[in-house]
Amino acid sequence: MTQELSRQTSGHALFTIGEVINRLLEEFPEITISKIRFLETHDLVTPTRTASGYRKFSLVDIERLRYILRMQRDHFLPLKVIRTHIDAMDRGLEPPAIGDVTPKPPRVLVSTDSIDESASAKAVRLTHEELLANVEDAEQLTKDLITFGLISADEQGHFNGRDLAIVETARSLAGFGLEPRHLKTVKSSAGREIDLFAPIITAARSGRNGASKAEVQEAALQISNAILRLHELVLRQLLDEQI
Repeated sequence: MTQELSRQTSGHALFTIGEVINRLLEEFPEITISKIRFLETHDLVTPTRTASGYRKFSLVDIERLRYILRMQRDHFLPLKVIRTHIDAMDRGLEPPAIGDVTPKPPRVLVSTDSIDESASAKAVRLTHEELLANVEDAEQLTKDLITFGLISADEQGHFNGRDLAIVETARSLAGFGLEPRHLKTVKSSAGREIDLFAPIITAARSGRNGASKAEVQEAALQISNAILRLHELVLRQLLDEQI
Protein backbone atom coordinates (compact mmCIF):
# COMPACT_ATOMS: atom_id res chain seq x y z
CA MET A 1 0.00 0.00 0.00
CA THR A 2 2.82 2.40 0.84
CA GLN A 3 4.36 2.31 -2.62
CA GLU A 4 0.91 2.47 -4.23
CA LEU A 5 0.19 5.70 -2.44
CA SER A 6 3.59 7.30 -2.92
CA ARG A 7 3.38 10.67 -4.57
CA GLN A 8 6.27 9.69 -6.81
CA THR A 9 4.55 7.59 -9.43
CA SER A 10 5.97 6.70 -12.80
CA GLY A 11 2.54 6.47 -14.40
CA HIS A 12 1.31 9.32 -16.57
CA ALA A 13 -2.37 8.39 -16.97
CA LEU A 14 -4.66 11.18 -15.81
CA PHE A 15 -8.40 10.99 -15.22
CA THR A 16 -11.22 13.49 -14.93
CA ILE A 17 -13.25 13.62 -11.74
CA GLY A 18 -16.09 11.84 -13.57
CA GLU A 19 -13.78 9.01 -14.58
CA VAL A 20 -12.60 8.76 -10.98
CA ILE A 21 -16.20 8.40 -9.83
CA ASN A 22 -16.72 5.57 -12.32
CA ARG A 23 -13.65 3.74 -11.00
CA LEU A 24 -14.74 4.02 -7.38
CA LEU A 25 -18.50 3.64 -7.75
CA GLU A 26 -18.67 -0.16 -7.53
CA GLU A 27 -16.90 -0.26 -4.17
CA PHE A 28 -18.29 3.03 -2.88
CA PRO A 29 -21.84 3.55 -4.24
CA GLU A 30 -22.22 6.73 -2.18
CA ILE A 31 -19.24 8.49 -3.76
CA THR A 32 -20.00 11.87 -5.30
CA ILE A 33 -18.11 14.71 -6.92
CA SER A 34 -18.89 16.82 -3.86
CA LYS A 35 -17.28 14.21 -1.61
CA ILE A 36 -14.07 14.20 -3.63
CA ARG A 37 -13.97 18.00 -3.66
CA PHE A 38 -14.52 17.96 0.11
CA LEU A 39 -11.51 15.68 0.59
CA GLU A 40 -9.51 17.95 -1.69
CA THR A 41 -10.34 21.00 0.44
CA HIS A 42 -8.90 19.10 3.41
CA ASP A 43 -5.64 18.43 1.48
CA LEU A 44 -6.13 14.67 1.52
CA VAL A 45 -5.89 14.48 -2.25
CA THR A 46 -4.24 17.04 -4.54
CA PRO A 47 -5.11 16.55 -8.20
CA THR A 48 -3.27 18.51 -10.84
CA ARG A 49 -5.05 21.27 -12.76
CA THR A 50 -5.19 21.84 -16.49
CA ALA A 51 -4.67 25.28 -17.98
CA SER A 52 -8.47 25.58 -18.03
CA GLY A 53 -8.70 24.73 -14.33
CA TYR A 54 -10.08 21.18 -14.68
CA ARG A 55 -9.00 18.60 -12.10
CA LYS A 56 -6.91 15.68 -13.33
CA PHE A 57 -6.31 12.69 -11.08
CA SER A 58 -3.48 10.17 -11.36
CA LEU A 59 -3.74 6.48 -10.50
CA VAL A 60 -1.96 7.32 -7.27
CA ASP A 61 -4.66 9.88 -6.44
CA ILE A 62 -7.34 7.27 -7.08
CA GLU A 63 -5.67 4.73 -4.78
CA ARG A 64 -5.29 7.44 -2.17
CA LEU A 65 -9.03 8.17 -2.40
CA ARG A 66 -9.80 4.46 -2.16
CA TYR A 67 -7.72 4.20 1.01
CA ILE A 68 -9.38 7.24 2.59
CA LEU A 69 -12.87 6.00 1.82
CA ARG A 70 -12.12 2.55 3.22
CA MET A 71 -10.76 4.01 6.45
CA GLN A 72 -13.91 6.09 6.84
CA ARG A 73 -16.34 3.31 5.95
CA ASP A 74 -14.70 0.31 7.61
CA HIS A 75 -13.03 1.88 10.62
CA PHE A 76 -14.91 5.15 11.12
CA LEU A 77 -11.64 7.07 11.32
CA PRO A 78 -11.90 10.88 11.36
CA LEU A 79 -10.12 12.86 8.65
CA LYS A 80 -7.57 14.14 11.14
CA VAL A 81 -6.39 10.58 11.85
CA ILE A 82 -6.48 9.60 8.19
CA ARG A 83 -4.31 12.60 7.38
CA THR A 84 -1.62 11.29 9.77
CA HIS A 85 -1.76 7.97 7.88
CA ILE A 86 -1.38 9.76 4.55
CA ASP A 87 1.53 11.80 5.89
CA ALA A 88 3.25 8.62 7.09
CA MET A 89 2.81 6.96 3.70
CA ASP A 90 4.14 10.03 1.93
CA ARG A 91 7.29 9.57 4.00
CA GLY A 92 7.64 5.92 2.96
CA LEU A 93 6.19 4.38 6.12
CA GLU A 94 3.46 1.84 6.66
CA PRO A 95 0.33 3.47 8.14
CA PRO A 96 -0.37 2.64 11.79
CA ALA A 97 -2.46 -0.44 12.43
CA ILE A 98 -5.99 0.41 13.49
CA GLY A 99 -5.86 1.11 17.21
CA ASP A 100 -2.11 1.81 17.09
CA VAL A 101 -0.65 5.30 17.01
CA THR A 102 2.80 4.88 15.48
CA PRO A 103 3.56 4.51 11.76
CA LYS A 104 5.92 1.63 10.97
CA PRO A 105 8.78 1.30 8.48
CA PRO A 106 7.91 -0.94 5.50
CA ARG A 107 8.21 -4.59 6.49
CA VAL A 108 11.12 -5.11 4.06
CA LEU A 109 13.15 -2.64 6.13
CA VAL A 110 12.63 -4.38 9.45
CA SER A 111 15.29 -6.94 8.54
CA THR A 112 18.76 -5.44 8.76
CA ASP A 113 19.94 -8.08 6.28
CA SER A 114 17.93 -6.44 3.50
CA ILE A 115 18.31 -2.82 4.48
CA ASP A 116 21.32 -2.03 2.30
CA GLU A 117 19.80 -3.77 -0.70
CA SER A 118 16.49 -1.95 -0.42
CA ALA A 119 16.04 1.09 -2.64
CA SER A 120 13.46 2.25 -0.11
CA ALA A 121 15.98 2.65 2.73
CA LYS A 122 16.83 6.26 1.93
CA ALA A 123 13.27 7.12 0.93
CA VAL A 124 11.83 6.19 4.32
CA ARG A 125 11.64 9.19 6.63
CA LEU A 126 10.91 8.87 10.33
CA THR A 127 10.55 11.67 12.83
CA HIS A 128 12.62 11.47 16.01
CA GLU A 129 9.54 10.29 17.91
CA GLU A 130 8.74 7.63 15.30
CA LEU A 131 12.31 6.35 15.35
CA LEU A 132 12.22 5.94 19.13
CA ALA A 133 8.79 4.29 18.98
CA ASN A 134 10.05 1.72 16.47
CA VAL A 135 13.15 0.59 18.37
CA GLU A 136 11.20 -0.85 21.30
CA ASP A 137 13.47 -1.05 24.36
CA ALA A 138 16.47 0.69 22.76
CA GLU A 139 15.48 4.33 23.28
CA GLN A 140 18.56 5.25 25.32
CA LEU A 141 20.81 3.39 22.91
CA THR A 142 19.26 5.35 20.04
CA LYS A 143 19.77 8.65 21.83
CA ASP A 144 23.40 7.72 22.49
CA LEU A 145 23.92 6.85 18.81
CA ILE A 146 22.65 10.34 17.95
CA THR A 147 24.89 11.92 20.59
CA PHE A 148 27.99 10.15 19.24
CA GLY A 149 27.13 10.96 15.62
CA LEU A 150 26.46 7.45 14.31
CA ILE A 151 23.00 8.48 13.17
CA SER A 152 21.65 11.96 12.54
CA ALA A 153 18.51 13.64 11.26
CA ASP A 154 18.44 15.40 7.90
CA GLU A 155 17.63 19.08 7.43
CA GLN A 156 13.91 18.33 7.80
CA GLY A 157 14.47 16.46 11.06
CA HIS A 158 13.91 12.99 9.57
CA PHE A 159 15.85 9.75 10.00
CA ASN A 160 15.93 7.10 7.25
CA GLY A 161 15.80 3.32 7.00
CA ARG A 162 19.55 2.93 7.31
CA ASP A 163 19.46 4.81 10.62
CA LEU A 164 16.97 2.22 11.86
CA ALA A 165 19.29 -0.59 10.72
CA ILE A 166 22.23 1.05 12.53
CA VAL A 167 20.18 1.08 15.75
CA GLU A 168 19.33 -2.61 15.38
CA THR A 169 22.97 -3.51 14.65
CA ALA A 170 24.21 -1.43 17.58
CA ARG A 171 21.66 -3.20 19.77
CA SER A 172 23.24 -6.56 18.93
CA LEU A 173 26.72 -5.20 19.64
CA ALA A 174 25.53 -3.79 22.96
CA GLY A 175 24.87 -7.39 24.01
CA PHE A 176 28.66 -7.88 23.89
CA GLY A 177 29.34 -4.76 25.91
CA LEU A 178 30.07 -2.44 22.98
CA GLU A 179 28.39 0.90 23.57
CA PRO A 180 27.86 3.79 21.11
CA ARG A 181 30.89 5.61 22.53
CA HIS A 182 32.99 2.62 21.46
CA LEU A 183 31.46 2.61 17.99
CA LYS A 184 32.63 6.12 17.07
CA THR A 185 35.74 4.51 15.59
CA VAL A 186 33.52 2.67 13.08
CA LYS A 187 32.27 5.97 11.67
CA SER A 188 35.79 7.41 11.66
CA SER A 189 37.02 4.37 9.77
CA ALA A 190 34.15 4.63 7.27
CA GLY A 191 35.00 8.28 6.71
CA ARG A 192 38.61 7.41 5.90
CA GLU A 193 37.45 4.70 3.49
CA ILE A 194 35.18 7.22 1.73
CA ASP A 195 38.18 9.52 1.38
CA LEU A 196 39.92 6.75 -0.57
CA PHE A 197 37.52 6.78 -3.50
CA ALA A 198 35.79 10.16 -3.29
CA PRO A 199 38.36 11.66 -5.75
CA ILE A 200 37.60 8.86 -8.23
CA ILE A 201 33.89 9.64 -8.10
CA THR A 202 34.52 13.37 -8.39
CA ALA A 203 36.72 12.83 -11.44
CA ALA A 204 34.12 10.58 -13.10
CA ARG A 205 31.41 13.16 -12.54
CA SER A 206 33.33 16.17 -13.73
CA GLY A 207 35.56 14.69 -16.43
CA ARG A 208 35.60 15.72 -20.04
CA ASN A 209 32.94 13.15 -20.86
CA GLY A 210 31.13 13.49 -17.56
CA ALA A 211 29.52 10.22 -16.51
CA SER A 212 25.79 10.13 -15.94
CA LYS A 213 24.47 10.05 -12.39
CA ALA A 214 23.54 6.39 -12.82
CA GLU A 215 27.07 5.54 -13.97
CA VAL A 216 28.61 7.42 -11.05
CA GLN A 217 26.31 5.65 -8.60
CA GLU A 218 27.17 2.26 -10.10
CA ALA A 219 30.90 2.98 -9.85
CA ALA A 220 30.52 4.14 -6.25
CA LEU A 221 28.58 0.98 -5.40
CA GLN A 222 31.20 -1.29 -6.96
CA ILE A 223 34.06 0.45 -5.16
CA SER A 224 32.26 0.52 -1.81
CA ASN A 225 31.35 -3.17 -2.07
CA ALA A 226 34.98 -4.05 -2.85
CA ILE A 227 36.23 -1.98 0.12
CA LEU A 228 33.63 -3.55 2.40
CA ARG A 229 34.78 -6.99 1.30
CA LEU A 230 38.42 -6.06 1.86
CA HIS A 231 37.51 -4.60 5.26
CA GLU A 232 35.77 -7.85 6.21
CA LEU A 233 38.70 -10.02 5.11
CA VAL A 234 41.28 -7.92 6.96
CA LEU A 235 39.10 -7.80 10.07
CA ARG A 236 38.66 -11.56 10.05
CA GLN A 237 42.41 -12.03 9.57
CA LEU A 238 43.17 -9.82 12.57
CA LEU A 239 40.47 -11.56 14.59
CA ASP A 240 42.00 -14.97 13.86
CA GLU A 241 45.29 -13.69 15.24
CA GLN A 242 43.54 -12.79 18.51
CA ILE A 243 41.87 -16.16 19.01
